[in-house]
Amino acid sequence: MNFNLPNKPKVRLKPAPPDRRQIAVIPIRALIDKELSGGCVRVLALLCSYCNRAGITWVGQDRLAKDLQTTRQYINNQLSILKKKNYVKVLVRGTKHSHTSTTRVIYNETINTEDAIGAVNEDVRSPWMKLMEERKMEKMAKKGSKRVYKTIKSEVDGDPLGTMKEALLMDTVAYNTKLEVVELLYRKIYKEEKIVNELDMKAIEESDAMQQSIGEFAMGLELYLRARPATPSSVIEYVRGL
Repeated sequence: MNFNLPNKPKVRLKPAPPDRRQIAVIPIRALIDKELSGGCVRVLALLCSYCNRAGITWVGQDRLAKDLQTTRQYINNQLSILKKKNYVKVLVRGTKHSHTSTTRVIYNETINTEDAIGAVNEDVRSPWMKLMEERKMEKMAKKGSKRVYKTIKSEVDGDPLGTMKEALLMDTVAYNTKLEVVELLYRKIYKEEKIVNELDMKAIEESDAMQQSIGEFAMGLELYLRARPATPSSVIEYVRGL
């Protein structure tokens, strides 16, 4: 018996996008800090060149080492010093899947992470985190569609459209206010009490401005929270993503 092997597939390598970085915004206090070595300042400046407007970056130590033509151990040593002196803070540690951590450069020590992110409306999710959240959202949406279909298919009295709406909101009809939605969902999903902050209140105001009902807010927020790999400090990113 003769077997015909398929032709070898042609693999086309995509060229890497050009590096468009031209400037690095570095904290002034690092430049006048006499206890900070020149190596630390160089690593900090390079790290800043990868930051967004909120001072967040996902660049890895290997990339920093390659840019400075040094070793990963050298970069790690300098970053350890910068962390101790409160110039850099790791918000989310990297995993075996995403490899890199979510890191914040602290430009102003009086501004916390929430306010820094909220002030510039920046997304603090890494590309890998976004992909994982999209997949989880798609999976949960499919499960929700099946639940709706089963509810509509069952013998019920009334309008089918009303039945669909009731099925979609069956877990949210107990909520009286959007503030209550936030508090109860955190307790339900993360098993912890939610301390409502200013960004949460701003999110609720923006949701009201969009004329989003309590049921719609609760259903969408629950899907969003369940897709998050870590507990978000506020729900402002959910509303701004609508």
